[in-house]
Amino acid sequence: MIPPAAMPDVEAWPLPDEPYVPSVTPRPVTGRVFEISEAAPKVTDPGRWFEHEAWLTGFRLYRHGYFWETHEVWEPVWIGARPNSAERVMVQGLIQVANACLKLRMGRRRAAVRLMGIAERCLDEAAIGGADRLMGLDLDAARAATTRFAADLGAAAVDDAPLDARPGYDTMIAYRRENVNYNA
Repeated sequence: MIPPAAMPDVEAWPLPDEPYVPSVTPRPVTGRVFEISEAAPKVTDPGRWFEHEAWLTGFRLYRHGYFWETHEVWEPVWIGARPNSAERVMVQGLIQVANACLKLRMGRRRAAVRLMGIAERCLDEAAIGGADRLMGLDLDAARAATTRFAADLGAAAVDDAPLDARPGYDTMIAYRRENVNYNA
């Protein structure tokens, strides 16, 4: 078992002042998010996910509503993953979840619904090999929550429900440091 102490402490640094929302807030050009993204390993080793600061930071950013920033730190994780691997397609799906949440925040519900469909397909494809966990993520829980969230978005007549009140949002990206199986 890998001790949690081996993991980077992604909770230690302060979050950006505000999430970036295109056409609403100023676009950041510097900061910790960029540093983490630029320092990400060129190759994503799924067996050493617990040391990957960009991977772990994405979960924290997502939980706090920093969806554009989540995409920024997860993109090098996705790029570095082995082509056609379950890990690569899973990270692609999670990036689409963050993008969908960003589109909702921007008032673009139709785009969010489309992106959630892509996210669902990616996460389903990642599960084809039968793994229930990939890089510390409970894939089954993420898939189920993504499906609930997508169904809610598709059925919602209006967009007035806050993101965190929508079914599945809180577990869509279900990684929590305290309940991770470090052998997965």
